[in-house]
Amino acid sequence: MRVRLCVVVAGFILFASPVWASKQATKIKLIGCRGHFAASGWARHVVTRNEQKTPDQEETVIHISNVPLPTGTKLFVFIADEAVGTIKLDKERGGSLKFTSGLRKFVPSIDYGTSIEVKTVDGRLVMW
Repeated sequence: MRVRLCVVVAGFILFASPVWASKQATKIKLIGCRGHFAASGWARHVVTRNEQKTPDQEETVIHISNVPLPTGTKLFVFIADEAVGTIKLDKERGGSLKFTSGLRKFVPSIDYGTSIEVKTVDGRLVMW
């Protein structure tokens, strides 16, 4: 009788609570280069699985700031040598690019060691 009770309680605990719930985040710092040393930024990839009241999703955000280029300049973002989008510099000479699995099908994955580059239209490297 006690064995059955233990099995039932253990089963309830395993399946009723979010034991396998996880939220994994990776954040990588970006720095300016080649005449754009004042530029800074970060790239973040968050994966959420089996959390209560939250759908499973992935999100990747690239945020840049203090880029010494004119307002309105379009910069191209490359993740693992693949062009993924553009950022248009705002009044503060920064901007963001965001991918969310609920809004788009393609969410680029970022992990430590993944190459991330921000370039001008003519291919000059601004940040990495």
